[in-house]
Amino acid sequence: MKILNLKFKNINSLSGENEIDFTLPLFTHEGLFAITGKTGAGKSSILDAISLALYGKTPRVEITGTENAVMTRGEKDCYAEIVFEVSGKKWKSSWKQEMRKTGTLKQIERVIADENDLIVADKISIKGDRKNEDEKTVNEKIVEILGLTFEQFTKVILLAQGSFAAFLQAKQNEKGELLEQITGTEIYGIVSQKVFEKNREEKEKLDKINIELGQIKILSEEEINNYNKEILDIEQLKQSYEKEIHKVTDAIKWLQDIENFQQQISEIQNKLPVLKDKSLQIRAEYEQAESALEKAKNDWNIQMPIFKVVRDLDTKLTLKRPLFQSILTSLNTLELQKSNITQSLLKGNEDLAKGEHLLFEKMEWVQQNTIFEELISIFAAIENESVLIQNKFIEINKIKGELSNIQDSLSLKKTQYIKSNQLFDTKSQELNSKIKDLNTKKNDLQKIFKNKEFLLYQSEKEQIIASKTLIESLLEIEKKSAFQQAEVSKIKTLIEEFEIEEKGLLLKSSELKNELNHEEIRVQLLEENIKLNQKIQLLEEHRKELKDGDPCPLCGALDHPFAEGNIPQIGEKEKELQSLRSHIKEITFNIQWIEKKLTQIGSDNRNYLTNRSKEELTLKENLQKLTSLYAELHKLIPNTISLGENRIKLLEELQVQKQHQLDEVITIIHHGLELEKTIKILRDIEIPNLQKDKETLERDKNLAETALKMGEQEWLTKKEFLQNLELKYQIEQQVYLKKLEKYGVQNISELKKCLDLWTQNKIEIDNLQQNILEFKNNITLYNSKLEEINTQIKLKNGEKQIIEKELYDLQSERVKLLGNKSVDEEETRLKNNIEKSEIHKVQIENELNENKFELTKYQAIIEEKSKDYLKKKQQEITKKSKDELQIELEEKRGVINELSQKIGGYNQLLRSNEENQKNSEKKLKEKFQQQQIFNKWEKLNLLIGSSDGKKYRNFAQSLTFEHLIGISNKQLLKMSDRYLLKRSGDSSNPFELSVIDQFQNNEERTAQNLSGGEKFIVSLSLALGLANMASKNMRIDTMFIDEGFGTLDSDYLDVALNALSNLQSEGKIIGVISHLTELKERIATHIEVVPSGNGHSKIKISTN
Repeated sequence: MKILNLKFKNINSLSGENEIDFTLPLFTHEGLFAITGKTGAGKSSILDAISLALYGKTPRVEITGTENAVMTRGEKDCYAEIVFEVSGKKWKSSWKQEMRKTGTLKQIERVIADENDLIVADKISIKGDRKNEDEKTVNEKIVEILGLTFEQFTKVILLAQGSFAAFLQAKQNEKGELLEQITGTEIYGIVSQKVFEKNREEKEKLDKINIELGQIKILSEEEINNYNKEILDIEQLKQSYEKEIHKVTDAIKWLQDIENFQQQISEIQNKLPVLKDKSLQIRAEYEQAESALEKAKNDWNIQMPIFKVVRDLDTKLTLKRPLFQSILTSLNTLELQKSNITQSLLKGNEDLAKGEHLLFEKMEWVQQNTIFEELISIFAAIENESVLIQNKFIEINKIKGELSNIQDSLSLKKTQYIKSNQLFDTKSQELNSKIKDLNTKKNDLQKIFKNKEFLLYQSEKEQIIASKTLIESLLEIEKKSAFQQAEVSKIKTLIEEFEIEEKGLLLKSSELKNELNHEEIRVQLLEENIKLNQKIQLLEEHRKELKDGDPCPLCGALDHPFAEGNIPQIGEKEKELQSLRSHIKEITFNIQWIEKKLTQIGSDNRNYLTNRSKEELTLKENLQKLTSLYAELHKLIPNTISLGENRIKLLEELQVQKQHQLDEVITIIHHGLELEKTIKILRDIEIPNLQKDKETLERDKNLAETALKMGEQEWLTKKEFLQNLELKYQIEQQVYLKKLEKYGVQNISELKKCLDLWTQNKIEIDNLQQNILEFKNNITLYNSKLEEINTQIKLKNGEKQIIEKELYDLQSERVKLLGNKSVDEEETRLKNNIEKSEIHKVQIENELNENKFELTKYQAIIEEKSKDYLKKKQQEITKKSKDELQIELEEKRGVINELSQKIGGYNQLLRSNEENQKNSEKKLKEKFQQQQIFNKWEKLNLLIGSSDGKKYRNFAQSLTFEHLIGISNKQLLKMSDRYLLKRSGDSSNPFELSVIDQFQNNEERTAQNLSGGEKFIVSLSLALGLANMASKNMRIDTMFIDEGFGTLDSDYLDVALNALSNLQSEGKIIGVISHLTELKERIATHIEVVPSGNGHSKIKISTN
């Protein structure tokens, strides 16, 4: 992927439209360019524009439909457009957002087009089903074209050199975390933690199933048979009681039937007198209904002829009323027309009088002001003369202003001349002072370095740093080894304590299990005893009928001991059984707790054994590492520390000593570099600049003196010209004013008003004469119309009087016959009266027939019920009363309820047992399945699981790191053939990096011992390697490095830039983003971000 062109507008501080064409020779020739500018000016905003154009977002700012933080503050729109090339094919991708007038944001617009500007994607999201498989959103399409997600692209386009530089300096326990952030391998740690958590979760499920299995109680076969026998015995006894209950129920029903017959006969006999009285009342009502019907029919016959006459009158009235209303409407219209014409006539006469009076006034004014008539021909000439005089006046004022400005300029030039003289003298003194200061600094530098070379101090510093780093590594491993030794001893003690505790728990478990067996046998015996006693209690009623010497009907025995009242009591045995069961439950709980504790001890013991093996292995590795590091230390500092001494204390003392030495050397180097920097600034910058300033000031002084003399001459010339112009103005002004006096005005504006007034007056006179003629014609027309309307009103009033009389006569006759009542309503009322009377008569007649039927029916029922009562009475089923039978029934039902409860209790026990058997089988299946699941997760947990995620993460990262080093070596070879990267063979530190120097007999050094320039090249090769890994098979030809140069001195900066320039041979273009001004001098092409005020910046592309 190669970026060809970038356009953007109003992105962060980069306001307005900006364009960078990366195909220009100034970018492609060197392959290296710098993006420079002050901190916060907007250098990284160029990368934001690239990110927005491709992916619609940036790594730094979130953009939503309601918020856009990248748009330049105060602007209404922003966009980013990029043209890039992938595998020889060009593409264009753009992003745009605008703001409405209301201040809200419009929808974001994104488009991807090919090299022929054919749009291939423009949808941010797709709702519903896709039209075809090729339909894609812009995000999906850009990933398809580039082969990179947004996260991968940010790692590829912006090299992670700074992150790898930090990685090389990091401590051992921090490197894994840093590498995870750089390479994006966080998922492996998450997987490791999830496996650990899942294993623990599945273990808890298995433990829970085992506990639930132990809580399920199942009856023996013998207990089930005993319960079934008990149920059978009780069922037989229950059937005998049910037969007796049936007999008692029949007797109660017989008594109830007799009572019901007596009650029914009595109720019907009480109803007969009421029905007879009601029959008499209904007959009277029937006679009244017949009279009412006759009267309604007579009223109808009387009113029918009247209704016919009134209807004829209503028809005539209906025909006359619209005609009368029409005449009234016509009269109103004529009266309104008469009123309007009268008003118009009055107004016409008023307008005529006003017009004639105004015409007279206007004609009188014309006669008085005839002098203004000549202005029509001469006003233009007078006006032109006024303009010429006014122009002269303006020119005079303008020259006066110029004279004033020249006077001010002369004062300023005098001041500038004096100031230039003073500055020249001051700058000369400052130059002499700086030359003296330079000589002093050179002497101070010789004193600090004590006539030694700077490189000797630099070499001494690097040797001290290498020794100090080695001592710190030794000290860290020594402390860790001591801690591990203590941990191993602690773990041994814990393992011994666990073994003692395990033996004690096993002994206690055995004792409790023996006790549990003994108690369960006692419970079984007690349960059988209680069942026997319950059976004896149930047979109490039958025992009352037993007699000594007579055989028992159930068992045939002649001896009946319990019949004498010697019945065993059940209560104490049940209490004893309850106590035993509670004790068994307690024993079972203790056994389960011990087994759980033993499982936990076994698990903890295995973990401690594993940890002890790991610690012993790590301790052994650390001792080997110590031997190697001490040998290396003796090479740097001979005869320092032996293996038999108190090494930690000696190492700490040696560390302090080296730190003091390092501080001294750094102080000397720092002071020396500061002085060299100051001398260089004085010699190369300040003194040459002061010399240039002195020359410039001398030129400024001479120029100021010349300008002062030229200004004085200009003032004199202007003054003379002004005096001549003022004289001409005064003469022409006097002639002009005399012409105005003739018309009694003082200026051209007043004269123009006089001309306008004359012209306007003539126009108004013509208009008034025309209006007066129109007014007279209108008055004649109004008088003619008024006469015509009066004639029409008289005719209509005659017609109105005739129809009004006819309407009065018809209405009077109708009121006389029917008043104001409606014929239809009266007719309907009479019809309704007849219908209601007929219906009422039929209803009364029906009631009378129903009453007769009821009397007959009740008499028949009394006769029938009396026969049934005598028949039922003759059956004589019982001689007992109903209350006695009810008491007997309740007693027998109580016994049956008790028997049913016992049967239900035994059945519930058996059903619960069946349910327990099913649950037990189900739990065993669950246990088997869960055991299979747990075994799988346990194996996976042993391989990659850990609570902190380190086990799998470190393994995956070590593979990634190995692969990264291989790719980085290829990149390093392209920049320099001197160095080769190698992963350290130390298994305890898998992320340690070594560098082989092929120019120094393949000497191998750790990354901590590299110089600044070497670290930059190594970290850059790692960053390029990571970019290759992230981009997979996609070739990336445009990259950026953000900062990372601030710590490099002049020599190492050259080394770093040369290394980057070497990448140009691969066709890559590298952009270096930095605020360092030194980069402008060392990199030919640079894009400078220059502040333009108000927090905004502009882009300036230049080349050295």
